[in-house]
Amino acid sequence: MGRVRSQDVRERPDVELVVAARAGDPEALEHLVRSCLPLVYNIVGRALDGHSDVDDVVQDAMLRALDGLPGLEDPERFRSWLVAIAVRQVRDRWRGRQTRPQSDLPDEAVQEVAPEADFADLAILRLALSGQRREAVEATRWLEDEEREVLSLWWLEAAGELTRAELAAACELAPQHAAVRVQRVKERLESGRSVVRALAASPRCAELDAELTSWDGRPNARWRKRLARHVRDCPQCLFNTSELVPAEGLLGGFALVPVPIGLAGLLLAKSMPSASAAGGVAHAPGGAGRVGHLLGKLAAKPVVTLTAGAVALAGGGALYAYTRSDASVRPPAAQAQVQTPASPAVSSAPPTPTTSATPSPTPTAVSTLLGRHALRSVDQPGRYVQEADRLGVLGPVAATSSGLAKQEATFRFVTGLADSHCYSIEDASGRYLRHYAFRIRLDANDGSAVFQKDATFCARPGSTDGSVSLESYNYPGRYLRYRDNLELWVDPAQNTAAFRASCSFTVVAPWT
Repeated sequence: MGRVRSQDVRERPDVELVVAARAGDPEALEHLVRSCLPLVYNIVGRALDGHSDVDDVVQDAMLRALDGLPGLEDPERFRSWLVAIAVRQVRDRWRGRQTRPQSDLPDEAVQEVAPEADFADLAILRLALSGQRREAVEATRWLEDEEREVLSLWWLEAAGELTRAELAAACELAPQHAAVRVQRVKERLESGRSVVRALAASPRCAELDAELTSWDGRPNARWRKRLARHVRDCPQCLFNTSELVPAEGLLGGFALVPVPIGLAGLLLAKSMPSASAAGGVAHAPGGAGRVGHLLGKLAAKPVVTLTAGAVALAGGGALYAYTRSDASVRPPAAQAQVQTPASPAVSSAPPTPTTSATPSPTPTAVSTLLGRHALRSVDQPGRYVQEADRLGVLGPVAATSSGLAKQEATFRFVTGLADSHCYSIEDASGRYLRHYAFRIRLDANDGSAVFQKDATFCARPGSTDGSVSLESYNYPGRYLRYRDNLELWVDPAQNTAAFRASCSFTVVAPWT
């Protein structure tokens, strides 16, 4: 076959390309994988909500498609055939999880399992999303598992990556029935967007706060329905959501979330365990050998660079992917903040010791924050960052407080899990302060990259001499602060004295 024309990532593979790949042309296979792997990754990622099984399911789907390609009778149906394979693999994975024996652990122990990394965070980080696009992505966390399958397909249809016919075929539905399913998911996504907007409001509706007293901070469909009812009936919350643009208007031209660069290597390892990811693989007559050789070539290609909403391919046949280096996937503002001196100093001048008549911890120098400390609010005398039912709050602590209250207001600052120039904050039981849906909570480290970023905060100068503000590592421009109800959140910075005071804390000696 002659030279295969170069394809943009948004361009569909033509029939000639599929025919050549089906016949075993290595260049055609490379182009086919390069153009289709991002599509499969995004379908599976959204459908499984970024579960740790995503890479496995993507590998299974791609290997099934490539090994089954010689038997594809109609090349014009390649994309709908591939999408259907991906959806079936997602369903198989869900069925497999549902039929696994349940743990004999008590409910309390099961609830202690840390939440898994979700696809929403990955999309926000890797595409540098902001505004209503970001809110739309955050709203996907509030959908039920079975809704995410349709969402993953409709999202790509709205972004111009799939046709309605391909969506219907993947769902194994007639077009009119697929339209009904899509409309239902769109309505639930819109209600999720209204909830996201209402929760992020500052100040937030007092009645909504009252609704949240028993919420654990984790988005789910049950709470979406409950909170959406409040938003519909509340003039203040309804006003905050009145300017939301329909989701279709946000998703046109929406970039695909880049594929992890290591995924091709994992595919190679599965198809040919003894193969080298660098590409030194001999041709084999069978499908696995052919796939392994191809993916070995792709794994050795140059890494591409990711910009806000666009991907540039480095080299003629580079795989559409991203590097796992944090500096390359964080927004430009975050990159600039990482380029600070090695010392995590906030201020070289120690704060003035307290002279309060009531015994309390004395301030400590903040030239280094490593070690055990308490965080006292700058503008709420006598109140400290502490835990309440696994959630972060600003609470009163004094010398006469109970030992438990003092323990809950004492933390250990350690080197940042995601960045050695920043900090992670650990309680006595080994859990970390982290944000989840922007609410500060305490969770055990699940080892995921998303958790490590959620639990990393960078020290910045506070509103008064010697005080410190803690900026979210993976959401630059958002700071740990207390709201009017004294709950702790990471909120976007406001250029007001009140906001600066609400996110400023004096680092003092530990209570215990």
